[in-house]
Amino acid sequence: MTQSEHPWINFYQHQATDHRGRTLIDIWTMTFDELEKHHDFIQWLFPLPEPSPVNPEAPLLSPDIIAAIHQHFDVQSNLLRSFDTMAAFWGFHRSDDNLLQRSSHFANQSKKWCCANDHNQLRITRVLKCLNLTGHLELAQNTCEFLLSEINNSGLSFSQVPSTTFWMDAIGTVEEVELTLEDFQPDSASIS
Repeated sequence: MTQSEHPWINFYQHQATDHRGRTLIDIWTMTFDELEKHHDFIQWLFPLPEPSPVNPEAPLLSPDIIAAIHQHFDVQSNLLRSFDTMAAFWGFHRSDDNLLQRSSHFANQSKKWCCANDHNQLRITRVLKCLNLTGHLELAQNTCEFLLSEINNSGLSFSQVPSTTFWMDAIGTVEEVELTLEDFQPDSASIS
């Protein structure tokens, strides 16, 4: 397939716009208020194989597009830039080795996802899934770990933030855990 058959690849190579005429740079340079207010750009930044009910006009990831992404360094680089845009919006940033750290905006911006329920948690699920599908599993895993740690540090339990299950599922870490009576027995080595 040629590039012209992939509107999302063209969009990510700065050769096309989204369904509203925005360029990738237009979205990268939105203010925090604009990123919060608009709900139809995230599907262009981080497409998935399944259509979005919020933006049915957004491109979808197919096996062909995923293969094309791996052949274009500029698309991979721009995908990371899109991640950095959203990370800044959510109050953290990525280091060169894909570890996450709080930004100076963390206290205010983390309220958008470190809470019981917010639409940004759905956005995070989308970002994690897209990163996983496009070859950025380590970044997706590090992001999920960072978010879960911050939720825990905030005093919220994972059961209070139902999206945490979707985040772990997005990176493939949801595991069935079966507890037995032995799990509740005191460790004989620790008894004095």
